[in-house]
Amino acid sequence: MREDAQTGRGKKLTRRVLLGAGAAIAGTAAIGVGVLASRRGGAILGPGTSRARAVSGDKEIPTKADVVVIGGGNIGCFTALTLAERGLDVVLCEKGVIAGEASGRSLGYIDGQFIDPVKAEIIARSKALWSGTDKRIAGSTGYKPTGLAAIFADEEGVAAAEGWLSSIKGAPGVDARLLGKQEAQALAPGFTDPVAGALYQASDAIAEPTLVAPAVADHLRRLKGKVLQNCAVRGIETQGGRVSGVVTERGAIACSTVILAGGAWSPVFARSLGLDLPQFMAFGTVGRIAATGGPQIPMISTQRSVVFRPNAAGGYDLCRGIGYAPITPDAIRRLFSLKPALDNLGSSIIPVLNGATFLAFAQMPKRWKLDEPSPFEAHRILVPETMSDEIDGLVADFSAIFPKLQKPMVTDRWAGALTSTLDNMPVISPVSAYPGLIVGSGFYFGLTMAPAAGEALADLAMGRTPSIDLRHYRFDRFHDGSPIVFRV
Repeated sequence: MREDAQTGRGKKLTRRVLLGAGAAIAGTAAIGVGVLASRRGGAILGPGTSRARAVSGDKEIPTKADVVVIGGGNIGCFTALTLAERGLDVVLCEKGVIAGEASGRSLGYIDGQFIDPVKAEIIARSKALWSGTDKRIAGSTGYKPTGLAAIFADEEGVAAAEGWLSSIKGAPGVDARLLGKQEAQALAPGFTDPVAGALYQASDAIAEPTLVAPAVADHLRRLKGKVLQNCAVRGIETQGGRVSGVVTERGAIACSTVILAGGAWSPVFARSLGLDLPQFMAFGTVGRIAATGGPQIPMISTQRSVVFRPNAAGGYDLCRGIGYAPITPDAIRRLFSLKPALDNLGSSIIPVLNGATFLAFAQMPKRWKLDEPSPFEAHRILVPETMSDEIDGLVADFSAIFPKLQKPMVTDRWAGALTSTLDNMPVISPVSAYPGLIVGSGFYFGLTMAPAAGEALADLAMGRTPSIDLRHYRFDRFHDGSPIVFRV
């Protein structure tokens, strides 16, 4: 999600069109303007299955730790890793398995195109950390500094890129440049759609989502950090007005600091504490094809809204610049708060009313006793519905773009969730109502931001001043009367 870049002709080109596969907000807001919803696009809220590489977790639960991290996705794993590297006794608790949900189901982009200038700092820091991650963890994340190109079919797209480059001038870590027609065509041999130019950023990269968090978790264990899978945190205990520990389904862990990095489930956990975290989710479908001889850098065809990247299997992963936002009771309750998102996202999001998903969230308890099962034990891995017809359309478009390639064969298909907040800014912040509780959630750019976010969250846990300015990432901004400014 992004604030739109003006083309100079009064037309807007949104990041959603460029780097889509889901927006967490606008589709729900569209209920208020009569957008038709369907019964498709829901999610399985049950045991679920993971796509990520399996991780050997710890069997025994410790009785105490310095820090407990809730959530075994990219944010939680990088946070726990940073803490362990600094010598702290850290326990990572995951209700399902490492990278079982969104972190293991993304497209695998590490990028910073068409972002709001406010986000440039954290993305620049993350890219710097990403370049040394495999060496850092003595493992493989599939990281490749490939660069990224957005191909524009007309001058309106070129003008939009020019506008964004002007707005981002001087921001840290931005090395994007505008390519002319010939340069753009050279990046994409065999590309047959119209080409007016391209936006290319050499510092952008890719990684394999099924490998990232598992590789980080493996190294965390080598550093004597604990990784507890199928171990839901039911709640927090306090003493003297501050955090004193957590209660898991397998027992209690005494600690002075808790970091909530629960992805789509963070609002559910926060609500059980009487906290309001206005975070939303959307689902995007990804298809994997066997095809060789095409470009070896990730690309976006803005004309067809096709986003693709070469993968480690030797083919391509594809998605569409459209997301499906499930209508939930909480989203309906926040309808009027969603106008900034609606104004920015337009038709790139499709609201869906899936009865089973709606009822699952409607019936989910808001509070529970810590000695009784929580919703997290009933819903280990959230698995969105895969839109097979959308994959068929993606493959047809890819074949039309690269007609000289061998006819692509679909080898895998899946769907994943993305999360965001009212202003499309994640929360990286202590919670004043609960001293000792820190939130790291609502990351649309989860894979991109994870190393820097983990570093900043670790700094907060240790009482250090983060190198990144976190003013725009405060939890309290949603409750202290601060204006909501939607940022790309």
